[in-house]
Amino acid sequence: WRVGNGRRWLGFGGRGYRQINPIEEQPLTKGEAGWSAFLFQQDYRDHFEARGIEGYAYVEPIPTLRLGVSVRRDLERSVPASDPVSLFRNQDAWRPNPLIDDGHFESGRVSLQYDSRNELRRPTNGWLVQAAYERSRSDDASPLSLPAAVRDPIPPGPYRFGTLMFDVRRYARFNPTLVVSGRITGAGWVSGDALPVQRRVSLGGPGILPGYGFRAFTCAPAGFADQSRAALCDRMLAAQLELRTALPFSLPLRIRNSDLLTIQQILGVEQADLVLMANAGKAWLTGDGPGRVPNNRIPRFDEWAADFGAGLDLGGIGLYLAKAISDDEAIRFVVRLQRRF
Repeated sequence: WRVGNGRRWLGFGGRGYRQINPIEEQPLTKGEAGWSAFLFQQDYRDHFEARGIEGYAYVEPIPTLRLGVSVRRDLERSVPASDPVSLFRNQDAWRPNPLIDDGHFESGRVSLQYDSRNELRRPTNGWLVQAAYERSRSDDASPLSLPAAVRDPIPPGPYRFGTLMFDVRRYARFNPTLVVSGRITGAGWVSGDALPVQRRVSLGGPGILPGYGFRAFTCAPAGFADQSRAALCDRMLAAQLELRTALPFSLPLRIRNSDLLTIQQILGVEQADLVLMANAGKAWLTGDGPGRVPNNRIPRFDEWAADFGAGLDLGGIGLYLAKAISDDEAIRFVVRLQRRF
């Protein structure tokens, strides 16, 4: 239910659900991850099952700003391994889906979204700011046994933790053909007990750090064998910069429709952009002890991973080359089915 006058809105609602959720929504979008899995048996996401109920409310005091609050209770469970069909490389084995900390979780969430972009698909000016704080608890969680370097054993009983996510993007047009875009994003633990597996984070892959392989940074200790390559970090923080300039580039392919006696374009490049990019980020374990970063600070910038690259955005598909500059990594070729951010 919602009520408003076209510029200001107030709403609330509820839902019951049983769904398969991703543990992380990066390094690729849902659609790109799905096509990668279907075509090449390349799995970029981990999943778990959640079934429960949720109530929510929101207010939009101005058209560009939305504030929300929600509470939910759900049962979160590990998803059994499966063997879906892929068009190519179907004979290869899938990466196992990691086990999670099963149990009932009660969560409260406060969120903010500010969107002043002039376009949603190809923005050239404006801001996009998204942030959410979530506080969760469980009285019956069954924590997995993880290496002590990642997480101390969690005793039975009440289990509470808080997480924060933010994503800040700025788009600015400097002349008719040049657009500069910047992004800062982060997620992870902010309070309470150690995070369950299904709230942990990682870095590496074609989304934020394309110069590095998938899950190059998982915070797994040396010698820890895990075929699922589960994300085990408490926090991650990354920055991206992109320069985009339009090129006089077109490749129309037209056919004649003999039934309608008209000419239709079925495939073509309406606009091609040259993209120069630089990315940096870090995922880490927080707290006291060897290999950890104190809770009240972020890692030094000389500890961050960084890469740079260039490519062509053809409107519906992007082709990029990226090279890590902080590690000895080979040049990587990346294909995206939408803008990077």
